[in-house]
Amino acid sequence: MHAEKQKKLIKTFPLEIEQDLHKALKVKAIQEDKTLHCLIIETLSARVQEDSTQYHGNSSNGQKS
Repeated sequence: MHAEKQKKLIKTFPLEIEQDLHKALKVKAIQEDKTLHCLIIETLSARVQEDSTQYHGNSSNGQKS
């Protein structure tokens, strides 16, 4: 189990969003038959990958190379 944990480092952080945005995200997640968590992760990943020069999937602390 320890080896599985080391494969992928996962970070968590609190996310505060307005109620209307939360509701819209929930509706979209339901429409796409996804969890809210999955929708948010996929959306953030797609946004970051739009400019792959800014993201290399490593721990660069969000800094550009």
